[in-house]
Amino acid sequence: MKCAIYIRTASKNNLDFQLKTQTEELEHYIAEQNWQLYNSYIDIGSGPNKHKNLQKMIEDAQNNKFDVILSADPSRLLRNPELSSKIRELCEMKEIELITFDGSINTLQGNVEPISLYAWLIEHETQIRSQRIKLGKKKRLLEEQIK
Repeated sequence: MKCAIYIRTASKNNLDFQLKTQTEELEHYIAEQNWQLYNSYIDIGSGPNKHKNLQKMIEDAQNNKFDVILSADPSRLLRNPELSSKIRELCEMKEIELITFDGSINTLQGNVEPISLYAWLIEHETQIRSQRIKLGKKKRLLEEQIK
């Protein structure tokens, strides 16, 4: 089976360690299964291009360039609702399989439903975290104005 690896890290802290660890774990899994690595898609940081390689991987999946996507965990892969939906559709149509190394999702075992659940949970948590960050910044600004 041909595999694509998706690796994402938003933090630039310990970047080399994070990328190396995720890559080694996923490549080891591929070797254990006697599968073939097609390509590694890596996104680093945040901003407008934060999902550029995820988009490229989805395009390659739509063009049948590989059979399965491997990722460390759902939070690496399913942060963008639009792209999550495309991944789920590909899995439902049996164009690709999806396995997360943490064991949360494995469509080879026949269940696509967790993709929607994890995508919703991850998006919800991302929104809450964003609100907390904004409130924290406002609070610090107010405290500085009071001083």
